[in-house]
Parts: sequence; structure tokens; C-alpha cells
Amino acid sequence: MGMKRATLIILKTFVVVFFSMFLFNELSGPRMSSADFGVVEKNVMKKMAAFHLEKQQRQAIKKNLAIDSSNYENIEYYKANDPMDVREIVIVKFKDTSQGDAFKKAMQDRVDAQIHAFDGYGVEQVGLLKKAVISVDMNYAIYVTCDKANDVVSLYKEQLLSLIHISEPTRLRC
Repeated sequence: MGMKRATLIILKTFVVVFFSMFLFNELSGPRMSSADFGVVEKNVMKKMAAFHLEKQQRQAIKKNLAIDSSNYENIEYYKANDPMDVREIVIVKFKDTSQGDAFKKAMQDRVDAQIHAFDGYGVEQVGLLKKAVISVDMNYAIYVTCDKANDVVSLYKEQLLSLIHISEPTRLRC
């Protein structure tokens, strides 16, 4: 009876240790991607070419998005010249994944402010803004306002997946 009890204790200990390691791995957060920012940006912007968006300077990032571009490893912001055209895109690579929530909040604040600004007279603009997509994936994120925002984000995610060369498992989160 003592042998059975000892075996049971060993098995229970093994299960608890294994389960703890599994939980730690699952809850430890997203991995960093080694995808090349320039390649991701170029391929995503090909999809956006029909909208004739112009690359914005760092001052426009601060003014329009209320974020400091120097806080990120890479960031590019494109928008239309026409102030009545709300189409825009931001692609960012974080220095570390902890920046994702703050970026997502800043982009949601941008969308909300734009909706408020166009509410009551800019029906088309508000419609586009309600279709805006913000996606945070590992150490990358994208914010898109256009009629095909979901298609653009899908392409962006394909770029990340096809360009990731990481030896450990990678999880995407939105």
C-alpha cells in the first residue's frame, strides 16, 4: 500500500508541475516577431494604393494620433490630403509587446474623435470610421480606416505569418 501511495504522490506532483509549466507558457504573453518592418509596410501599402494616401511626417503622428513616434521601433502613418477623407493607416512595430494596449487605446481614441467630429454631417465618413480595424499582433500593430479595412488587416497578418522566422510557437491576438 505504501508503494501505491508513493507512486500516486509522484504522479500528482508530475501532473501539477506539467500543468503549471503549460499555464506559464500560455499566459506569458505574445512572442516577438522578426518580420522586416519595411517589407510588411511595402506589401500592405500596395493594397492601399487605390486610396492615394500620403506618408505623413512625425509631426502629423503627434498631432493627429496623439502618440510619440520615438516610443516605437518603427511607425508609419499614411492619410489622404483631403480633410474630408478619413481614410488612413498606421503600421507600427513596438520596442516590446507591452506597448500594444496603449497603442490600441490611442487609435480607438482617434476613431472616436473622428466620429464625433463628423457626426451629424459626414455620413460617409462616420460609416468608414465605424468599419475601422485596430489589430495588435505580437510586437506589431495596424490601424486602418477604409472600405476594405478587414482585407488590409488580413493581408498584414499574412505578411507577419509569412515573414516570421521564430523557433518558438507564435500566437496572434486581436
